[in-house]
Amino acid sequence: MEDHFCAKLMGVPMGVDVCYTNHAEADQDDMDALLALLVAAGVNFVMGVPGADDIMLGYQSTSFHDALAMRELFNRRPAPEFEAWLSRQGLLDRAGRVRPQSLPGHFRALLPA
Repeated sequence: MEDHFCAKLMGVPMGVDVCYTNHAEADQDDMDALLALLVAAGVNFVMGVPGADDIMLGYQSTSFHDALAMRELFNRRPAPEFEAWLSRQGLLDRAGRVRPQSLPGHFRALLPA
């Protein structure tokens, strides 16, 4: 939060990697709380790692779906250029949410309407 605050004071469009090393006394609940605080505070971007587990560096991070969940939870839109690209690729639904054009039925049941 301190890095984000200082970046906002200086006008630097900085993002964050919400992460912890495996030997730290932290868990996914801590990660979710920090991510939500940062998004509420207007963080410019967050890093994502496939599966939220960087096995090479030995740390836990956020995954790509965490950014999508926070975007929906806080009603935030992607950067205009990225949103235009998502739209051209057919990855946005009518509500502007990232959704694939087709999805197996057992996955569709997991998404909010």
